[in-house]
Amino acid sequence: MRRSFAAAALTGLLAGFFVAALSTSALAAKPVSEKSLLKLIELGTDDSTIVSSIGRNGIDFQAGDETLKRLKEGGASPEVLQAVQKAARPASGKRTAKAVALKDVIELLESGAEESTILGLLQKSPTLFTLGDADEARLRKAGATDRLIEAMKGNRPKSSQQADVTDIAIILDCSGSMMERQKEGVPKIVSAKRVVSDLVRRIPNGLRLAFIVYGTESKATPEESCRDIKILRPLSELDSGGKGELARLISQLNVKGNTPIADSLKLAGRELAKNDAFCGLILISDGKETCGGDPAAEAAVLASNPKFSFGLNVIGLDVHDDERQSLEQIAAKGKGKYYNADSAAKLEEAVVAMRTELEAKAKPAPEQRGSRETTLAGKAVKAGAFLHEAGLISAGEYKGKLAMMEAHYYKVPVHKGQEVRAIGQIQKAFYNGRWAGHNNQTFSISVYGGDFTLIKREKLMIVEVPKTIQTLRAACNATTDGFVYIAIAAGDNTRDDGIMPGEMYPADFKPKPSAYALRIRLGDAAGDSGAAPAEIPVAAVAAGNAFGQAGDLTCPSIAATDIKVGEVVFYKTKVKKGEKLHVAIAGQKPWYMAEYNGVQATYTLTVYDDDQVQLAQKKLDVPYNPPNAQILSQDVAATQDGQMYFSVSCENTGKLIEPPGFQPKPGFLAIQIAPAAGEAQ
Repeated sequence: MRRSFAAAALTGLLAGFFVAALSTSALAAKPVSEKSLLKLIELGTDDSTIVSSIGRNGIDFQAGDETLKRLKEGGASPEVLQAVQKAARPASGKRTAKAVALKDVIELLESGAEESTILGLLQKSPTLFTLGDADEARLRKAGATDRLIEAMKGNRPKSSQQADVTDIAIILDCSGSMMERQKEGVPKIVSAKRVVSDLVRRIPNGLRLAFIVYGTESKATPEESCRDIKILRPLSELDSGGKGELARLISQLNVKGNTPIADSLKLAGRELAKNDAFCGLILISDGKETCGGDPAAEAAVLASNPKFSFGLNVIGLDVHDDERQSLEQIAAKGKGKYYNADSAAKLEEAVVAMRTELEAKAKPAPEQRGSRETTLAGKAVKAGAFLHEAGLISAGEYKGKLAMMEAHYYKVPVHKGQEVRAIGQIQKAFYNGRWAGHNNQTFSISVYGGDFTLIKREKLMIVEVPKTIQTLRAACNATTDGFVYIAIAAGDNTRDDGIMPGEMYPADFKPKPSAYALRIRLGDAAGDSGAAPAEIPVAAVAAGNAFGQAGDLTCPSIAATDIKVGEVVFYKTKVKKGEKLHVAIAGQKPWYMAEYNGVQATYTLTVYDDDQVQLAQKKLDVPYNPPNAQILSQDVAATQDGQMYFSVSCENTGKLIEPPGFQPKPGFLAIQIAPAAGEAQ
């Protein structure tokens, strides 16, 4: 099928964007002359294009009353005349940059001027300094950094006008109005998919590209529709395989919802902020904001980044006048250009010429160095995988690494009433979420008493992958002499609500473990004799699968096993009539998903007498997939001499497990039997 002329023109236009972005170092823009300005007006050039050119390149003539009169008579609009007055400067052209002297730099430093301001002056100054040791000493005393001193010697970074753009984000409107037909009778989204896919295939390998879409799903409410923003491709280097995958995803896009431009710009800004690189953004839309946001304000925030050198360039697809004004304002605030798709044909000749230049001038992103892993302070000690094998530690600082859905357990000797503070420092491991809001991981610190009772739990959800260390603290007082168990745990990847599972990009990506440091601080202990507390022994007793095979425990003791969904395990211990026991279980719920996200498992602890008749029962519902130990306990008095039996079951009490046939792996289970509080041991 032949491509429509408008679609072909738009393809060229989009390719031209990348030429402009990646060739800025080679294109020395000339100020606009009065003659060329009148010619542009005569040819019917869009006002927005003229205003953008004047704002970008300036003018080389004086804007006196006579000049303004001639321009007005030549057909200049009030917007063009205003741009000329704003850009007015002497006819001699560019002002010669003032040479910056050493004393100027020192005075600026001593007056508190920002380093970026001084670097900007040096960038324009013709001066190259020969600095001796004494000069460097004076500069450093005034507050100069190594970067500033290197810049003075001539090792200056490229300005934003000279530097190669390596990072680009594209936002594609997939709102319901994109199904409207163009003049050729083809829906806008059909043309947009075709030209954008074609552009993706032409982008040089090695450039970093992020691709964001909005409005692809039907939602029950306008509020939900306004949150329908997806990262189709996180910012990353393109290669041939990535181009093919992105083109495939673009071809499958639907058009359904609203137009949340402001939030989409904010999300694109977060993607571009992943690298300290020169960057820009392209928005392709057929309408204005419909979700109450302020896209022009978001565009201004993006443009405040000095490395946002390509700006925010906007293509309007068959837009109405009010929509065009809104999109033009976004481009202006984002220091980019607005292009009306209807006028793409007028740019086709220039685009064809620039396309060749794209191939010659495009610069792929610099080769990435290996990842720098955060080094957290602390002693590496062996942690336990569950409560029964917790690593024994004292006050101090310890470190380790946690995979998703993993917990590390420690135990600390304490005295009743003693303050316990567990402070975690987390460096979340890198990964990308496929969609907006799909990159969240919750970390937690839990403090359990010696009888497994949960005393304190604090959680921290880390959004995206911050460059700084994230911290949390759990503080409490020990309830008895003996030990407290401390667990630090890493949850699964979730959406913004911290519950619904999130999707990674790519789907099979396996994040590295997250690094952590755990600091244990203890308050003064009243009546501390210095004697080590007695430990409850861990018995090497296997669980039984019926009363007759029940694992035989002494009191007090701890036993551990694992348990699958649908299993029941049995233990027993010898008792005397009237004896009161405290029995507690700690379960690590097996991980699984369920339809409609109805994930829930229920643990049931049942106690029987010597006749194997039920004495007591208690249940614990565990929704979703927490990574840390869930606790269930009860005190029970023996009604006769002989054996007391205990059974623990784990069953799915939520929706059907997905996918059909999935068999969850078993989870840890620990059981503790001890005299109830106040009972003699």
